[in-house]
Amino acid sequence: MDRKGIIAISLSIITLIAWIVYNNREMQKVTAARAEAATAAAEKAALEPKEPSTAASEPGATPATPSPVTEHTKTGTGTFTLTLPEVNETLPTASVDYTFSNLGGGLARTLLKNHEGERGTKMVLNEFGAIPIGAISEAAGEGTKLPFTAKLDEANGGITYDRTDERKLQLTKHFTVPKATDLKSDYIVDLEVTFTNHGEQPLTVPSYFVHTGSTAPIYQSDRADYTGFKCYGGKFITSPSFEGGMFSKARPVFAESHPGIEWAGVANQYFTTLVTPIIESPGTPTQSGQQGTSVWATRFEIPDAVWKESGRTSKADTKHYGVDGAIGMPAFTLEPGKSLVQRFQIYAGPREYGRLRLLPNDESDIMDFGTFGIVSKTLLNTMNWLHGKLANFIPSGAYAGAIIILTLIIKSLLWPMQNKATQSMKRMQLLQPKMTEIREKYKDDPTRMNTEVMKLYKDYGVNPLSGCLPMMVQIPIFFGFYNMLGKAVELRNSKFLWVHDLSQPDTIWHLPMLGYPLNVLPLLMAGTMLWQMSLSPKSGDPMQQRMFMFMPLIFIGFCYNFASALALYWTVQNLFSVTQLYATRNQAPPTLQKVPAPPKRK
Repeated sequence: MDRKGIIAISLSIITLIAWIVYNNREMQKVTAARAEAATAAAEKAALEPKEPSTAASEPGATPATPSPVTEHTKTGTGTFTLTLPEVNETLPTASVDYTFSNLGGGLARTLLKNHEGERGTKMVLNEFGAIPIGAISEAAGEGTKLPFTAKLDEANGGITYDRTDERKLQLTKHFTVPKATDLKSDYIVDLEVTFTNHGEQPLTVPSYFVHTGSTAPIYQSDRADYTGFKCYGGKFITSPSFEGGMFSKARPVFAESHPGIEWAGVANQYFTTLVTPIIESPGTPTQSGQQGTSVWATRFEIPDAVWKESGRTSKADTKHYGVDGAIGMPAFTLEPGKSLVQRFQIYAGPREYGRLRLLPNDESDIMDFGTFGIVSKTLLNTMNWLHGKLANFIPSGAYAGAIIILTLIIKSLLWPMQNKATQSMKRMQLLQPKMTEIREKYKDDPTRMNTEVMKLYKDYGVNPLSGCLPMMVQIPIFFGFYNMLGKAVELRNSKFLWVHDLSQPDTIWHLPMLGYPLNVLPLLMAGTMLWQMSLSPKSGDPMQQRMFMFMPLIFIGFCYNFASALALYWTVQNLFSVTQLYATRNQAPPTLQKVPAPPKRK
């Protein structure tokens, strides 16, 4: 083996080991943040709120004697437990129970009736967060639990929070929950914020933050890099990125400022909360529509006791983290007696591309499909369309059937290319004796050997890379599936044979003592890859043969602890390729003839 071959094989092995270590660590837990203790000690530990509310109760307001409740909350990145007088009001819809809090005047919890959490519970957004969705403060993450008076309008699905501070600046927030459950309306809450200057002098209101609430992993086994924060035009800031790594420093807070931020939100693998400022057409002088100018996000640790109280499983010495976020709005000046209105749209629901793409400001980018996004979107839309056609025939396995049919469609489209590649590989086989002769003859002169081999390819019109072309074409498709299937909320709880959930690994057993999961589909996938390789004509290039030997291991590294739907796709495509090889193996073998030399120019 030459030096290049040794380097290529070594890099492949290192990459494989890195992937296996990353994916198979116990439930993808993140390591303890190196600067967590020092940061927590430096944060303010002052309890909120610092001052009692002086606003008088109004007709229709919530009762004046709230019941004290104990909450696990935080300031910055530090955590502590405190007792606060809190009054909650719940506005139910067909799909969601929206629970609002007078502390912060915002959306404390969102219970999704049509989506399950762990162990049969319903999915709750902002479950571990102390900051309500829609809370407003001048400093991100601070002053978010000040008390408001509340007016409930249950008949119209609305609630209004009001507070006036020592500057005589009145802040009024009116939330309206959706009445319809169609794709365009469900999970969307309208928030209208009104600032009114009741003072006698002009008042400059500094830039302020509207909080998105928090996100956290759904399951113990969720990959940490699926939980994080993203804003319009920005990168997805994952939970592990706050602790730093080999090429970055630990940071307790992510902050960024630039104009034109159309939305910001937090997300886990399958659910998201987004806050979008609404830009309205010119109206009355009191109305304003502005975009965000900054964003903020931070990570916080979820106490193990709180994690377990939610019904989630937990392993010893495992830390769980959530992520809070906010979008910053620009400062403005109010004349005495004047008001300014800013509307926001809050989306709190599934990370479902079919819904998010209907929102007006590219909120579907929260899907974060990556480089092959257009491939992922095409595959997702096609899969959902096929599911709709199959749902009446095989309701319990419609998504598995859609993935299988989609795979067959893709492989059928690639059949001519694959067939041509197989013929080329057979011609390479016929060249093998001549190539062996050249290598023996020029084994002490690698440069001359490579020159003669390339001349041999040219003389017989053989492309040494043609056998790899179908695989290269399938790489974008594979990664398109990889990104799509890992975030397709539609696959949650979809079953197929022994697979209970296509969005999770198909673990059927754990090895005793080690606790290592036994996942069947990735092993079947590797077996079908080896079967396909045994039937494929052997390429004349030894380097290609050695690289292909590592492919099953590399794909196991990608798929073993990933959504079982990905292994299902690759297994089906391998079986299709095997069928194709059997169908073409009895074709007449290609003839090996030299390509006529082009006529010389006169």
